[in-house]
Amino acid sequence: MKQMVCEMCGGTDLVKKDGVFVCQTCGTKYSIEEARKMMIEGNVDVSGSTVKVDDSDKIENYLMMAQNAYDAGNQKEAENYCNKIIETEPDNYQAWLLKGKAAGWQSTLRKIRIEESVSAFNKALDNAPEEKLEETKKKIGVEIIKLCLALMKLCCDNFEKYPSEENAKEIEQFALLSQMYALKLVSRCGQDLEDFKSKVAILINISCVAAWEDVIKKEYERDTHPSSYEYEKYFKRSKCLIALTQIAIDLSDNDDKEDVRRYKNMITYLTALINSCSYKFDSYGGYTKDLTLSTETKNNYINKIMEYHKKIKEIDPTYEIPQNPQNTIASSGGCYVATAVYGSYDCPEVWTLRRYRDKDLAATWHGRAFIHIYYAISPTLVKWFGHTVWFKKMWRGKLDHMVKKLQDKGYEDTPYEDKEW
Repeated sequence: MKQMVCEMCGGTDLVKKDGVFVCQTCGTKYSIEEARKMMIEGNVDVSGSTVKVDDSDKIENYLMMAQNAYDAGNQKEAENYCNKIIETEPDNYQAWLLKGKAAGWQSTLRKIRIEESVSAFNKALDNAPEEKLEETKKKIGVEIIKLCLALMKLCCDNFEKYPSEENAKEIEQFALLSQMYALKLVSRCGQDLEDFKSKVAILINISCVAAWEDVIKKEYERDTHPSSYEYEKYFKRSKCLIALTQIAIDLSDNDDKEDVRRYKNMITYLTALINSCSYKFDSYGGYTKDLTLSTETKNNYINKIMEYHKKIKEIDPTYEIPQNPQNTIASSGGCYVATAVYGSYDCPEVWTLRRYRDKDLAATWHGRAFIHIYYAISPTLVKWFGHTVWFKKMWRGKLDHMVKKLQDKGYEDTPYEDKEW
């Protein structure tokens, strides 16, 4: 409402008296209908008993200002103008369309507004006139895909630079938001869902590879003897890569070529984890392994790796699946024959033999030469014969005799972590 102004003298002091409004300055009288015209902005229709206001000029002006603000990159101002239009005309599809764009592009990592954007776009579709519906669908379909990909890249770029559980969670949450809201809208607008999901999956996988190569692996390998803190950080980060790559694999059913890359990446991450550990400085002046994966976990990871090899084979029949590693043999290269004979790398007899290897054999050049020759030959012997009864029987007596002699000399049979030599 605007203030009443007398058309005769310009006075603003008008008082209602005896059913009319009287200017207290010049005495001009105005009927109620005439007063309404003076008080309401826009063109007024006072026919019948209802006052109708034509705000079309004002709305067109707001739309123009909203579009100009949006084109200038001022999404907040554009959204404010759209809100003014919607307050007056709630079914204005153009205002809802522009509001959806303006709200979405104001998103930040801390406040992703995809839900608001999708809601506004849906209202634009609900209110679009029939002759404008297909055009509106096309505009919204293109915009929501562009918006979602930009927001996903924002999350992925942050994870590349700062790979952490928190930043990985941002990617997971946005992928979930996209499926909850954006995918339905993309489908409603007639856009290709598989193409959209495939692009999102590619962004996630690229981010994981970059984080692995440029940050995670590089920081872990920077020290030849990583501490327990560095190892635990490396382990958590690698687990994030595995979880995110699995999301990328699950997103689309129509990108087999990309899935081959993702399965190979998973194999890389898991293999690195199997071979990882931390070190501590011991009283003998060397480094010994501190933290590493349990044998059970390593075997689970090996099974996963073989599963991924099979997945690749299903996609590419020419792919050759490598042989499954011996699950009972430590990935670091342990006492192969002893492990095959006693059934575990971590048992009293093998602990004794490993102590002898690290504290006696590895202390001399000829002992180290023997170790290298042993590790070059024994894996093949165990691979061929380690499962046979005669092989275990042949070696069991010899090893039992050797273990007893070593224990008599003071070599303990308590849990032991290998020393690097």
